[in-house]
Amino acid sequence: MAYTLGEAAKATGISKASISRAINSGRISAVKNEGGSFSIEPVELHRVYPPKSSVTVSETASETLRNGDIATGNTPNSNVLQARLDAALEQLRDRDGTIHDLRHRLDRSDEERREAQARVIGLLAGPGPAESKKGFFGRLFGRPEE
Repeated sequence: MAYTLGEAAKATGISKASISRAINSGRISAVKNEGGSFSIEPVELHRVYPPKSSVTVSETASETLRNGDIATGNTPNSNVLQARLDAALEQLRDRDGTIHDLRHRLDRSDEERREAQARVIGLLAGPGPAESKKGFFGRLFGRPEE
């Protein structure tokens, strides 16, 4: 059964905005329904974002293992923690990308503003000094410039 955007967010613990950006960037494939909502296959969603654990933080705290108690270091709890870490890192990458994009847009708008100000100042300043070299009589009688 396919997820909606909200159901996908609840199933992974990732925000709807992050999942929407992943769909728009092509990392997750989804079908857009006639109503404008997305239909996301669970397999496709969990290929990118691991499923949210049903174990709460308070339950994992009581089951914490010490390093000496672990033979291989690959317990179900460590897998859950690794999945959470991966999801958090993905969110950070999404936010870093958004920040980079916003900074780029801000820099570009500053450049456009400066160019527009220079054009306005040029229009308000009037003709340059080269255009007003002729004196009054030169302009009146049409004498060539000296």
